[in-house]
Amino acid sequence: MIYVYKVDLFYAYRLLYKSFCYSVITPFRDRISDEQIIAFINNLKDPFYDRIRNFAFAMYFFGLRPCEIDDEAHFESGFLICRNRKRKNGKKAYKKIPVPRQAEKFFDFNLPLNSPLSYDRTLDMMKKALGDGVVPYQLRHTFASICDEKVKREVVELWMGDSPQRLVGKHYVHYSDEFMRSKMDLVNFPTL
Repeated sequence: MIYVYKVDLFYAYRLLYKSFCYSVITPFRDRISDEQIIAFINNLKDPFYDRIRNFAFAMYFFGLRPCEIDDEAHFESGFLICRNRKRKNGKKAYKKIPVPRQAEKFFDFNLPLNSPLSYDRTLDMMKKALGDGVVPYQLRHTFASICDEKVKREVVELWMGDSPQRLVGKHYVHYSDEFMRSKMDLVNFPTL
């Protein structure tokens, strides 16, 4: 009887915890508006954001997780190459995402993508640049939403690094650089 009571309490606690987490986290899973994007880009012009500018634009134009913008992330032949941090079982995998033509004017290609500041300080500055209670992770949702409007979902999933196991292309189909570039050219990112 006592055991059953503890199990019931455990499940009740889990249910309450999940409800609380979803009510707190869910609002941050939305795409940010075009007006918020423009304000964000304008805020990044301030010299205060010089040290995180490339980092911030990498999150917006490539939908990267903050942990993927590290020393390994770099530009090469019109593509951003970075490690896919979602990979499990210790396997190293890399993403290769075409640089959107609209993004080219925003990056300083002579500077690294990663921030010289601590992870927490970088994200605090990102929150300040985003404003209005927007969190940096919403840029990932924004990237996916913008790309999904113009490009088939399988390609967006590859760019995001969330390609599902069911996708035959994960193992057998390898898109050419030209194909990936042509798909990125279809995407229209809100900018200034």
